[in-house]
Amino acid sequence: YDCSAGFVSWQTGWSISKKAWCCANENKGCVVTTLSTTAEPYDCNAGFPNAIAGWSPAKKNYCCTKYSKGCAQPPKKCTLWGDPHVISFDQVGDAKADALSFYGDGDFWLVKSSTVSIQARFEGTKY
Repeated sequence: YDCSAGFVSWQTGWSISKKAWCCANENKGCVVTTLSTTAEPYDCNAGFPNAIAGWSPAKKNYCCTKYSKGCAQPPKKCTLWGDPHVISFDQVGDAKADALSFYGDGDFWLVKSSTVSIQARFEGTKY
């Protein structure tokens, strides 16, 4: 085949066999198939408030990797000591210097949810 002959209109003017031969031997007349998609495999906004319990592991992985959504959160801890000092569940970091100091007497909820309830009793030190 002469792959220069009729190259201007190769898409409609060449036979299938000429296209195949010229593509394979001279890299001309190659039919390129491109897949264009704008759809993502998961909608990372759908169901986001319940992502940890409601999303599949594959969706969590995709949305966490691509959008930092639905990522597993590290477990939280609460620490109490002394008269009392409290590192609360929502404290950023676990530095004792940033802990809350509480000097009131009484019974208080440390955790109260539909699944967990923890109460604490604080009483000031008597000197």
